[in-house]
Amino acid sequence: MTVFENVAFGLRVKPRAKRPSNAEIRQRVGELLEMVQLGMLAERYPSQLSGGQRQRVALARALAVGPKVLLLDEPFGALDAKVRQDLRRALRKLHDDLGVTTVFVTHDQEEALELADRVVVMNKGIVEQIGTPQEVYDRPATAFMCGFMGDVNLFHSRIDGGVAYIAGVPVEVPSFAGQSAGQAAVFVRPHALDVRPRHDHPNQFRARIVHVNPTGPTVKLELSIDGARSIRVEMPRDEYRALDLGTRNEVFVSPKSSGVFAHAL
Repeated sequence: MTVFENVAFGLRVKPRAKRPSNAEIRQRVGELLEMVQLGMLAERYPSQLSGGQRQRVALARALAVGPKVLLLDEPFGALDAKVRQDLRRALRKLHDDLGVTTVFVTHDQEEALELADRVVVMNKGIVEQIGTPQEVYDRPATAFMCGFMGDVNLFHSRIDGGVAYIAGVPVEVPSFAGQSAGQAAVFVRPHALDVRPRHDHPNQFRARIVHVNPTGPTVKLELSIDGARSIRVEMPRDEYRALDLGTRNEVFVSPKSSGVFAHAL
């Protein structure tokens, strides 16, 4: 079927008493095709469309019947990164314009955080956490959530009075304030590690640059501690250049309290 007939299909197979007239179907389909930016392709066939265009046709076809809830199960899984980004923006705008409650299933954390008003994270059929994107990212409720929502470095540490010791350096962990000493898994986001070319304050540990990966506006560093384990750091490209880290092998690292999470072992 053509793009137009694909989108119109759900309307044409409604029971006769509920079926819109041909004029109403044409108007509804035309509006939806314009909404998903496919108005000029109404007479094309699936073989004449790109993957992203086919996904938009499928979305328009689902919306045509006026659902109370829209279920999207990994809708962008087979598409390249640029098309995924474009469709995410289009889907968010559609959602805001139409007000349809949408359940979006995805394994892509970035996709979930960008699209959702409310996120439910499941692990082996068990709900780990429910909250806004900011809540699940900034205040992970479980050890699984710490490792799942974004890249992290894992340290096995001792915590005493709300202070964890990462590579011998103390860093405050507010969620453990007032608790007695104990062993914990401490998770530190790559952007929560501050890297300096010189040892300029006591709460720093020594590391060696193993690999530098500039990715757009961000530079990702792989560092080695004591010649054994490695950690990951992210920083803005401008900061990396200002610190002149490209000419150095040895650097000094200090954790920031923001972006540090801990769970007792």
